[in-house]
Amino acid sequence: MFKDAFKQKLETHTFGKTLFVFESTDSTNTRAKERLKESALPEGSVFVALSQTAGRGTGGRSWESNTADSLLFSLVLQTPLQQKNVSFLPAIALVRTLRKSAGLDAHVKWPNDVLVDQRKLAGILCESVNHPHQPNQSMAWIVGVGVNINQVSFPSVIAEQAVSLRQIMGKSYCIEALFQAYLLEMERLYYSKEDLISLWLTCTKMIGKTIITKKNGIQRALKVVNLSLEGYLILEDANGKLETWMSSTYLEIGTKY
Repeated sequence: MFKDAFKQKLETHTFGKTLFVFESTDSTNTRAKERLKESALPEGSVFVALSQTAGRGTGGRSWESNTADSLLFSLVLQTPLQQKNVSFLPAIALVRTLRKSAGLDAHVKWPNDVLVDQRKLAGILCESVNHPHQPNQSMAWIVGVGVNINQVSFPSVIAEQAVSLRQIMGKSYCIEALFQAYLLEMERLYYSKEDLISLWLTCTKMIGKTIITKKNGIQRALKVVNLSLEGYLILEDANGKLETWMSSTYLEIGTKY
């Protein structure tokens, strides 16, 4: 029953055509990894959970949802090297979906969080894994996505940083319908071979803004200048010296821009 609701109106060609739906699981990324170890999977296989007890975000952070208020899924990509910077794909696709379907001013925080104002609506975790059952393709990518949809509140420890679509728009949303629209946009972008760096720049508010960072215990104010061709953040310090950051570890979630 749950699977039918997610699949019956799906308009994609490959993404989600092989679909696994769990009423509850620890982590959809973990389920995808386990299945890849057992057998080959078609390109674009998707693992969805109605609730998740041990989800993971970037930087080792947890992403849990013990109630069925979030969109939680993992997408398996067998040939990710056809698209550079594929880790930017889910955030770009979500911003574009929300802007088109809800008129929402969502934007991307480097590298792939989705915010509304300064509060986090979605997080993404991309992991490369060994793929022993796929001929001529030793690695696959698992793209884990968590989107806050129908929560009316959050635990106090994250209440000021997190936000849901329902809190923003004042109404509940059909999670399955958003999943279908979102996955369609992800597939379109993935196979279009569009430049994801250029698209990311159209989805962010960071460029030209000064942000507060913390590295090795030292707080600094740096200006965001651009992205490199590899997808690294280029910043400028108070003396005009440029820095290139490969990790988002030092960005403060409360940074205003």
